Amino acid sequence: MHASASPFEGFAERSNWLGAAVQEDAFGKLLLDAGISEATIKSWSVDPQINVEKEKLGSVFDVLEDLDSKKCLDKAVELSKLNFLQ
Repeated sequence: MHASASPFEGFAERSNWLGAAVQEDAFGKLLLDAGISEATIKSWSVDPQINVEKEKLGSVFDVLEDLDSKKCLDKAVELSKLNFLQ
């Protein structure tokens, strides 16, 4: 049995392991609808180091860990603005 650490990490696992398309995944669609580009979503799905605060790098998975769907989505939008990848 496996449990994902966040809704985003669950999406990344479905995308990476099962080839799920961003727009066909429930959480992926929420990210797109929130204005985060598909390119950003895909790049984050391999857990890169990104700006998690102004001039502070960290793991996107770690920042989104243990958040419910709404908080995870809100934080992802905030991170996308910090990283200018919209």
